[in-house]
Amino acid sequence: MGLNIISRRHFLGRTAGLAAGAFAGPNLLLRGQNTASKKLNLVVIGANGKGQSDTQGVTLDHNIVALVDVDTKRLEEAAKKREDHHLKSGMEAPPAPKLYQDFRKMLDEMANEIDGVIVSTPDHTHYVAAMHAIKHNKHVCVQKPLCNRISEVRDMHRAAKEAKLVTNMGNQGRTMEGQRLAKEWIEQGAIGTLKEIRLWTNRPIWPQGPLVKKAAECPPNLDWDLWLSSEANEPYFEFEIPEGMSAKRGNSIHPFNWRGWWQFGSGALGDMGCHIMDATFSILGQLIPEQIDVTSSPISDTCAPVWTDLVYHMPAGKHAALKVSWKDGSKDGVPNKPEISPHMTSELAKKAFDKASSGMMFIGTEGTIFEGEAYCSSPVIYNEERYTQVRLDMKAGKIVKTEPRSAMPNNPQGEWAHHIVNGGLPASNFDYSAPLTEFVLLGNLAVRAQQSVQWDKQAMKVTNAEAPNQYISRPSYRDGWKA
Repeated sequence: MGLNIISRRHFLGRTAGLAAGAFAGPNLLLRGQNTASKKLNLVVIGANGKGQSDTQGVTLDHNIVALVDVDTKRLEEAAKKREDHHLKSGMEAPPAPKLYQDFRKMLDEMANEIDGVIVSTPDHTHYVAAMHAIKHNKHVCVQKPLCNRISEVRDMHRAAKEAKLVTNMGNQGRTMEGQRLAKEWIEQGAIGTLKEIRLWTNRPIWPQGPLVKKAAECPPNLDWDLWLSSEANEPYFEFEIPEGMSAKRGNSIHPFNWRGWWQFGSGALGDMGCHIMDATFSILGQLIPEQIDVTSSPISDTCAPVWTDLVYHMPAGKHAALKVSWKDGSKDGVPNKPEISPHMTSELAKKAFDKASSGMMFIGTEGTIFEGEAYCSSPVIYNEERYTQVRLDMKAGKIVKTEPRSAMPNNPQGEWAHHIVNGGLPASNFDYSAPLTEFVLLGNLAVRAQQSVQWDKQAMKVTNAEAPNQYISRPSYRDGWKA
């Protein structure tokens, strides 16, 4: 059964690629292989957690020659999970990859054996890991957000473009059918004129707010110095969980709770924005906001807030100027969600909205496109009568497909590998995902500054206040880490 699934996936990949349009010529940096073999040598940095699912996106079709993780226990678990994935897919156990804790050592020793690198580490290490790979002329696929500093996003984008590498960001929604349908519906008048977009998430599902560090003993399996990577050296720490905050995720920042710390992560917005804002960014023609307004719970110099309300003021482009609102977290135990669209009046619509812990509403003059999850994988239109008419119009050819489809739906890592071999560009290559990440991170400038910010994208500068500009770049990098 596993082999049939693999064959079907190859078939779907080929047919979807044809639907997407003609490719540029295949990539020939395959160490003498012909394109029929289509076997890349790949490395995953940050091998467990999200890195494990990223590995599974490519390991059945390509060679994973090395896994890298600063935690030896998680590194060994990642290698075992990969082997199990092959066996459960009806394949033989793959050759064992080399295991490293330090990606710099791995690249120094194995650069000549590698075609591409997947980066799935905490946010603060995305930049240094990807830049080391780029300097070794390796194709890169980086988890979202590309970086947690805007200047790093631009620097990484520029370096990869100059090196003419195949790039991608790990946002699944960009590979899916639903996001494309939503764009086609809006552009072909399915909901009238687009007037407003409302986005939200239940994140954070980890501790955030004014957290306080406390000294602790570092687990023996974790190399804390490597975990810090380019950040200033400091003793290993845990944190105190404030009264009333869930202790479900524990009080250690490794391997999950780093997301709420400005130093290492980028809060709820950075974690989910590149997913939930992705369809919006595409639909609005990849525009950057002119101003972002903010209200939030108390923040600190170290941690993101428990809840946030943002309003992105978007300039006119494909559509008239409009507002995009973002809400995250909970207020007094109640999910911080927007008001339901005025088109969603039926019991079915209200039930769908109440159930959605994350989602989006594209509100037009004649209807609303609603998606009750993060990726815009299965959007619907309210009211129901209008949705029925839109589906009839699609069947009759009155609403047509205009957007190219992904060669590897729901698999951004596989899509990236596909285009390294066959030519062409992944849907979330850095030309697209770098400005998307900037779109997201601009919200964090407003959050950290606790004021509205006006953005000059050409100058990469906040123009109405000086304080927010301190958050555009990382203050410093430890010696030996910046490529």
